[in-house]
Parts: sequence; C-alpha cells; structure tokens
Amino acid sequence: MKKLADDLKIVNKEINALSKKLEQLSKKAVKLMKAATGNKVKTKAAPKKKAVKKSKIAPVKAAPKRKVAKKTKAAPAKKTVKKKVVKKTTTPKKTAVKKAVKTAAKKPVGKPSATPTNKILALMKRYKKGIAISKLKERSGLNDKQISNILHRASKEGKIKRVARGVYQLA
Repeated sequence: MKKLADDLKIVNKEINALSKKLEQLSKKAVKLMKAATGNKVKTKAAPKKKAVKKSKIAPVKAAPKRKVAKKTKAAPAKKTVKKKVVKKTTTPKKTAVKKAVKTAAKKPVGKPSATPTNKILALMKRYKKGIAISKLKERSGLNDKQISNILHRASKEGKIKRVARGVYQLA
C-alpha cells in the first residue's frame, strides 16, 4: 500500500512537470507563429494559471508498530478464511470391532486403579467443603496442567463442581 502511494506521488509529479513543459511549448509556438505571420495571428488569451491542485491521495503514514505481549492474541485480520474440517466416517464393521475390543478390555470391578484422576477424586472425598487447587497440587504431586485437565474433565462429566474460584468439591 505504501509503495503504491509512493508510485502515485511520483506519477503526479511527472504529470505536473509535463503540463508545465506543454505550456512553455505552446507559448513558444504562439511566438513563432506571430513572428512568421507578422503579428497578424489572433491567439486566444492564455488561460490564467489556476492553483495547482495537490494530489487527492493523502500521504500514507506508516502505521505504528503494535506491541503484542507473548501470551495475548493478535487482532484478527479483516478477512479470515475458515478451513472446513471433514470428519472421516468409519465403516460399521470397524466400529463394531472397536466396541468389542473396548468391552473386552475393561478392568474387573473392584479396587479402582491408581490413576491421577482417581487420586484427585480420592483427595476431594476427604474435604466435604471443597479443596483448593494449590492443596491438590501439594497432596497429589501432580503438576498444574495435569490437575487443570483432570478438573475440567471431571466437571464436564458432572463428578465435581466449582464452589469458588480455584476451589472444587465432589458433586
């Protein structure tokens, strides 16, 4: 855009220079005709010089650089192209096989395994009024990302509910 504006300014200057040269040549031509015919040539009065209009294009100023923090999102572009996601369809045979494998792979009912989710839920059982994320981190030994993922998943399933900011309890 800036280059286009610069190019237009250059063209405008060249056109103004050519118009000045054209006026000078026309004046010389009139003088030559007068000299050749002995001042008998009637000429139109030279049009009064009007104030030269400046280009209608306003000078383009460089846009100020945006300072963007690392974790903030940049402003969206005017036109965004959304890609269509095409879901792959599976044949009924494959889904039937997958279901059969999943049901056969289930663990026997009894003592729940020591998964991180089960650890978190067991800790929450002890605290009836709710437990803070910081305490969950201390007691379970898991990192923040693991705990937030477990809490999100459990709240979606309806196993836990949010009591206050950063405090959760069993539903």
